[in-house]
Amino acid sequence: MTIENVDEVRSHWWPRQGWWPGRLVYTWHLTFEHAPQLHQLAERYQTALSTIRGHNPIPAQWLHLTVQSVGFVDEVSEELLDQVIKAVGVRLGQLAPIELTFHQPVVIGEAVVLAPTPVGPLHQIWDEIRTGIAEVAGNAPTAAEQAKGFRPHVSLTYFNTPGPAKPYMDGLNAVDADAANVNVDQVALIVQNRVLDPERVYRWNTYATVPLGTR
Repeated sequence: MTIENVDEVRSHWWPRQGWWPGRLVYTWHLTFEHAPQLHQLAERYQTALSTIRGHNPIPAQWLHLTVQSVGFVDEVSEELLDQVIKAVGVRLGQLAPIELTFHQPVVIGEAVVLAPTPVGPLHQIWDEIRTGIAEVAGNAPTAAEQAKGFRPHVSLTYFNTPGPAKPYMDGLNAVDADAANVNVDQVALIVQNRVLDPERVYRWNTYATVPLGTR
């Protein structure tokens, strides 16, 4: 599914079902601790938007691409989680590492995002993770953000105030930046917290990493 610019933006910080402040969730992410080109590209666009109010830029250390939730920490046993990691590890080990390219940002409903290319390998990763979870748990949950399907993206800033998208698009269009290339050779299972006060950001600790291309 194509990610396209919108005319109006809305706040990202609406209450997710069951996800109250302080409650943690297990989820599979691509994280980008070692992606300097992506960090630089994100900073260029975030700087271009720095004079506009109504959004929360994402620090480089918390840039991520959400793949698939497993469940809330208080609802998933360590035994089940370990089985999920093993099942997913077998499947992802059969997929080759990939190189992603990020370039032009898009203003979607709740965020400014970078959509990677190619998306085909990311959909393969998503499918294998969901299949691995289903093998162990009987099904793979669907997050609210994935109700319309899996749309891979890396958010640069989250909106906290509704309004027109044009000021953001004008700021982004004034930037002339080179594309960023990122090598992806693993997927991380993280323990994620949705922090609303005093800042609005997602933070996490890495529980496990599963490499690609081991088989």
